[in-house]
Amino acid sequence: MPTMENISNKVHYTLLKGEPGTRKSTAALTWPKPMYWFSFDQKMNALQLPMKLWNIDPKMITFDDYAEWTPARQKLEQMAITCPYKTIVIDSITSCADSMLRQTLKAKQGKKRGSGADAGKSIGGISVNEMEDFNAEAAGLTELIALTKDIKNYHKIDIILIAHVIRADYKSIDGTTHISRTLVTAAKKPAAKIPAYCDETYQFGWEASPIVGVAGDLVVQTVNNGEDYARTTLDLPAMIKLKNDNLYEKYILPAINKQG
Repeated sequence: MPTMENISNKVHYTLLKGEPGTRKSTAALTWPKPMYWFSFDQKMNALQLPMKLWNIDPKMITFDDYAEWTPARQKLEQMAITCPYKTIVIDSITSCADSMLRQTLKAKQGKKRGSGADAGKSIGGISVNEMEDFNAEAAGLTELIALTKDIKNYHKIDIILIAHVIRADYKSIDGTTHISRTLVTAAKKPAAKIPAYCDETYQFGWEASPIVGVAGDLVVQTVNNGEDYARTTLDLPAMIKLKNDNLYEKYILPAINKQG
């Protein structure tokens, strides 16, 4: 039976979340190499400029584009046994969930062509997901968390989940409206519990600029502010202002080393 003296805080299960264009993937690029990317967003070309900025050897970044969940699951199952990487990146949870739903549609269409079985609902000639398909998404996301947790704990490597967020209004029992940002997937409930599994959860966004038409500084929030959920197990600033800084080397690694 382990005690707290057996706990190491050198590698983490990290969620980088924010609206599109807040450089979450760019920040993920700063974690230890070699890295493997599950490229569900399929936009690895966007990382070429920051790689040059930080002199990152492109041979240290391995990736595969994924359009369906099963090949990604099989890759994770292989990594549970053998994993030569120091960091695994899932980019993004949002697109990963879409791939799960797309896979259910393809399976239904295949059944119809092969046996005349029901291929599901169609609107205007476009196949659409039905309610039970969202159970597949929920099960897939649960499987993703379980597999990546096992890999992190067994191989002692960093896992990074990248997720898009959207503003949502929530009403309390007394009628008070509360605004917060939640992870974007088709099924809301499975996505909402993902941050609970993470050691580190960072919210990315742009600070308001006093000059109209000019973007403010990129900020990374590491603690909860009521509207955006965030947390850290490290001694990090509550709000980090990033310009072209290497997030891991400038902030994360020194905080890890500080703990000893």
